[in-house]
Amino acid sequence: MENKKECETAFYSYINKGIIKSEEEKQNLSKSHLKKTDYNLDFINHMLDEKRFYDWVIVGCYYAIYHASLALLSIRGYSSKSHLATLCSLIYLYYDNNKKKLLNKEDIELVAESSLEKQEVSYFVEAKNKRETASYGISEEFNKNEAEKLKEKTILFVNKVKKIILE
Repeated sequence: MENKKECETAFYSYINKGIIKSEEEKQNLSKSHLKKTDYNLDFINHMLDEKRFYDWVIVGCYYAIYHASLALLSIRGYSSKSHLATLCSLIYLYYDNNKKKLLNKEDIELVAESSLEKQEVSYFVEAKNKRETASYGISEEFNKNEAEKLKEKTILFVNKVKKIILE
């Protein structure tokens, strides 16, 4: 985040490698990603109402954040198939800590952190299914408080994305 020029170089490298692609259908693609974002938020709320499966709430939060991020890219005419490329693109295209309408450091960190949480959840679920949790080095289960905190951050991020797109 501190070196925007480095993100610019990486952004164009991702384009040259075909990881980030130009898109003609900006509005429709952005709307589709926002629709998927809302779908994931509905899923999150349903799972929290069930008072179970908090690890899947975390996964739902990740996908809500990721699709909101993809909506931001698509409104600028790009698509991405890589979390790292998406994060780099968000920093290059939207990060400005001095402008409220763009993403700030906390927003970018939330996107970055959501990936780690998703990976941890996936690893946790896989390990739990195999009943070998200890051998995979996972010592913490996702609980309601963690899920609700991430949900709040996810909603704030999604609302900010929608405000950027609608302006």
